[in-house]
Amino acid sequence: MTIQPDQGDGEMIRTTFGAVTEGIQPGILVVRLSGEIDIATTDFAAEAIRAAIAPPARLVLIDVSAVTFCSSAGLGNLVEARQLAGQHGIDLALVGVGRPVDRPLTITGLGREFRIYASVDDALSHG
Repeated sequence: MTIQPDQGDGEMIRTTFGAVTEGIQPGILVVRLSGEIDIATTDFAAEAIRAAIAPPARLVLIDVSAVTFCSSAGLGNLVEARQLAGQHGIDLALVGVGRPVDRPLTITGLGREFRIYASVDDALSHG
């Protein structure tokens, strides 16, 4: 969770975010993001994603099923993940893309840049 001052009235804004990385098979990692990915949390998301997208990983799945909001900063995290995976020769896919992530991906046209699966099991069966 991050907290930042609201520029308007000095009150604090509470932003909920979580990132957990799980190795599910040798060389296969799932980065489970949750909550809001916005300017206040983008550095945390980037850190979790960068840590996962490195050898010896062969496949990294970014699970966004628990993401409740994804700003342009969050889209930037996903684009950076795709670029980093390409540099390391690691396969990357998004799983559990719901409306909070699907909408900005569709509006920007970035959705066609990613392999997207309904679930981790779905991604593994197609991998």
